[in-house]
Amino acid sequence: MGLPNLYICHTAYQVLVELVRAMKDTVPPDLILSSVIPNTEELAGRLSATGLFRCVRVFDEEACGNAIQTGFLRTLLLQRVMGRRNVEKYYGFSIDPKAYAAIYIHNDWSVLGRYLQDLKAPYVLCEDTMASTCHPDHPLIDQQRALPHFKLRQKLGYGYLYWGDYKRVTAVETECAARTPLFPQKLREDSKSDRFHRLTDEQKALVRQVFLTRPLPETAEGAVLFLPRDFVSEGLLDGETQQKMFTAVVKAHCHGGPLFIKTHPRDTFDYSRLFPEAVILERTMPSEVLNFALPFRFKKAVTVESTVLKTLEVTDEKLELSLTQALDLLS
Repeated sequence: MGLPNLYICHTAYQVLVELVRAMKDTVPPDLILSSVIPNTEELAGRLSATGLFRCVRVFDEEACGNAIQTGFLRTLLLQRVMGRRNVEKYYGFSIDPKAYAAIYIHNDWSVLGRYLQDLKAPYVLCEDTMASTCHPDHPLIDQQRALPHFKLRQKLGYGYLYWGDYKRVTAVETECAARTPLFPQKLREDSKSDRFHRLTDEQKALVRQVFLTRPLPETAEGAVLFLPRDFVSEGLLDGETQQKMFTAVVKAHCHGGPLFIKTHPRDTFDYSRLFPEAVILERTMPSEVLNFALPFRFKKAVTVESTVLKTLEVTDEKLELSLTQALDLLS
C-alpha cells in the first residue's frame, strides 16, 4: 500500500471535487477543511461517515491568523521560520509533506497555502471554482508577475507567490487545457464535469449523504426549483418587499409539482417561513450537486434576475424574471 493523498479545501465546491476524487483513490486520503466553509464541523462529520477518508481535520484560519513579514530582510530571513512557528507552535497544527503521495490545494493564497510554502512542500494547484483557469483574463496573476524582480523572487522563494507561480507547484489542474494559456509546462487537464457525469447511482447517493441533511421526497414528479437572489443584502429591496415578491413569484410560476428551493450560500433567510411545504435544499450545497447528484430532473427552474440558470442542466424549462417583472406581480 502506498502513501495517501492530502486534499485541502476552502469551499463546499472544492469539497465536492475532492469527495469525488477520493472515490477513485486506492489509498484513503486525508482531508483538511478550512473553517471558512459554513458549518465545517458538521460537514467534517458527514465526510468522515462516508468511510472514504483516513482522517478529516478542520483548520481555523481566523484563529490561526498569519505571520506575514514586512521589509526586505525580515521577509528574506524570517518569513519561513515565522510562518511555520505561527501555525505549528502558536496554533498547534502541522502537516508532514513526506507523509503524502501528493498534496492538492485549491486556494494557495490562504494561510494553509502559505504554510505549505513555508514547509517548501510541493503541491498540485486545483481550480478554486469550476473551470476558473479557463477564464479569458487573469488580472491577479498578471499583477503578481509585474512585481519588481518577479523571476528572482520565484527562483529564490522570496516571500509568497500564489495561483501557480510558486516554484514547487508540480502541476496546475484545468478543466480544459485548450482553453487556457497558463502554465504550459505544468498544466494538467482533469475535467471535473466529466468526473461528475461519470458518477454511478451509488456514488451520487454518497454525495447526497454529505451535502443534503434533509430527506428528499419519495416522489418528485413535476418538481419545480426556485432559486432566489437576495436583493436585500444588495440594498435593492427591503426585507418585507422581497418576501412578498418571492411569494408572488412562486404562486405565479412554481406550481404543478413539489417545490424545491436552493438559495445562495450567503443568503441566511429561513425560506421555510414563507414556503412551509417546500423542500429547502442546503444553502451551502454546491450547485453542481443539483446537476450531477440528484435522482430526478426538475420540470421547471425559476429565478429572478440571476445568472444561476446558465449552468443548470437538470431542468426541462428555465424561467428568469427581471426584477421589474417580479415586482409587477405584486400589483
